[in-house]
Amino acid sequence: MNVLLVVLFGFSSFNSGSGTFNLYSARTLPYATLNFNASAGGATHEFGSYKHIAANSKFGFTYGVIDLFEIYLGTTVYDKYSYSDNLFGDDVYNEYGWKNLYGGLKFYVPAVGTSAIGDQSFKWLVGGHLGTSFNPFSPANHASIVGAPNFFYPTYKYNPSLAVDLLNDFEIYPLLAHINLGYVKRGSLQDVLPGVEMPDLLRVGGGFEIAAGPFTRFVFEAANIRPGEDLQDTLIGTFGIRFMVPEKFSFDVAVDHVFNDSTDFVPDLAFDEIGQWRFKIGFTLQSTIIKKEKKEEPQKGTIALTVNDMSTNEPLVATVNIKDSPLSYQTAEDGKVTIEILPGVYDLELSKEGYLPRTATITVKPSATVNINTVLRKTEKETGVFTGTVSSFRDEVPLAAYIEFLGTELTKIASDAVKGVFQTEVEAGTYNVRVSADGYLPETFPVEIIKGETTIKNVKLVKKLEKEEVIVLRGINFASGQAVIPPAEYPILDQVVQVLKANEKVRVEIGGHTDSVGSETYNQGLSERRAQSVMNYLIQRGIAASRLEARGYGEYQPVASNTTRDGRSQNRRIEFKVLSVE
Repeated sequence: MNVLLVVLFGFSSFNSGSGTFNLYSARTLPYATLNFNASAGGATHEFGSYKHIAANSKFGFTYGVIDLFEIYLGTTVYDKYSYSDNLFGDDVYNEYGWKNLYGGLKFYVPAVGTSAIGDQSFKWLVGGHLGTSFNPFSPANHASIVGAPNFFYPTYKYNPSLAVDLLNDFEIYPLLAHINLGYVKRGSLQDVLPGVEMPDLLRVGGGFEIAAGPFTRFVFEAANIRPGEDLQDTLIGTFGIRFMVPEKFSFDVAVDHVFNDSTDFVPDLAFDEIGQWRFKIGFTLQSTIIKKEKKEEPQKGTIALTVNDMSTNEPLVATVNIKDSPLSYQTAEDGKVTIEILPGVYDLELSKEGYLPRTATITVKPSATVNINTVLRKTEKETGVFTGTVSSFRDEVPLAAYIEFLGTELTKIASDAVKGVFQTEVEAGTYNVRVSADGYLPETFPVEIIKGETTIKNVKLVKKLEKEEVIVLRGINFASGQAVIPPAEYPILDQVVQVLKANEKVRVEIGGHTDSVGSETYNQGLSERRAQSVMNYLIQRGIAASRLEARGYGEYQPVASNTTRDGRSQNRRIEFKVLSVE
């Protein structure tokens, strides 16, 4: 346990080598930046009437060789103060000595330089750490609690140890996360226990910082050290606060807690109340030794560009690319754009969909403005004319309808409300056209437009049937007293077939009506037979019987007077009434 604690103290990165509290961060100091860091940590425990206070102080320097690489070195001094109030008087002991000299290097590369997660920037840094520590000094004497002098083992003299760590940082402001995975090859002891090998260590840790503004960070860490030879792992949790003036000064306060009941922060061979808490403070002073010279950028020039249509002189929203560079701009609605750029000669590439591209060579001078007014010419398209009419299916009444070219960005056009005529010019090709009007079922069909030709398409839309709506068929001339439909009347009923097929979710009643000539009983039967004949015809033409219902009304529902020939003609009719719409 005691050997393990000595090792543990040696690997705290409390402000040494750009660390946090017990971990290393992947990020290094900037180029030519030197910082001085100092820290102290202490813990206490009791053994009988004895009280022990153990402290270690660290002093070191870190230097940024380049922006991605730093080196560091330092030393650790250990001190323990013991005292007791017993029957024989006060006993006071104070031991101190060198713990180690240490040094190392650290580097990183941005695995993900800067990307976006929502509105936050994200960085992932992958780095490495190589470090060594050793103690060339003779150990300090120690007066033990049993009165026999020996050596204070936190200051044992030992050969160099080598540490290797893989570092990962994840930065999503205000959160910074650190993950360390490392291995330590321990050096052997000298003088006191010459040649005794100390166990190698596998260490792993994770933590995160929360930035509470630009000057304060809260730090939470957990680190675990696993020694070899079946020794117990040591798990330490840390909470700390860092106050800082960026790139100048920082001050740290932290507390460690050992979660192992048998592990103590105060090295002693025996104990009652173990010291599982350790308190630490530290500070860092930072200075840039070599300041980077700021290069004076040459004064930029300005390109004031205006782009118009060659034929109409209307302003154009066009794309402006700088040839052989990633720079790209776009003119505004007024066709203008202002480009500030370093002096030089540039080739501007102007482009817009539907226009021929154009290149202009521009010479830009410092603090000068080049005004350019240029035009783009439309490309000649191979077009044809698409025209026709839109009317209702049965009575061929002109309709105000919309004509859309599906799957394109072409603007839809409208037919004339009075004559139902439409006309437009479009590029040659095949289009899927949709025609729609209020109260009518839309119709979709393909149209091929041929260059230089006029394509005519007359569209008849079927009315969209609503519940309780009635369609009246007049002029079906049944033979006198007969219910057989003459072939000459088929076209009228075929129109009904088309309407019902278009309104495929509609169920209708077929109502037969007669004039008053003949007896009421006869007319009732005749109307029923004629309604049934129409229903049979519709079924033969593909209308499902479940959608149809035949009913005769005889002479009981006249729509005109039966005293005139014209009135009786109007009363002899077939009506289709919409019963339901699914």
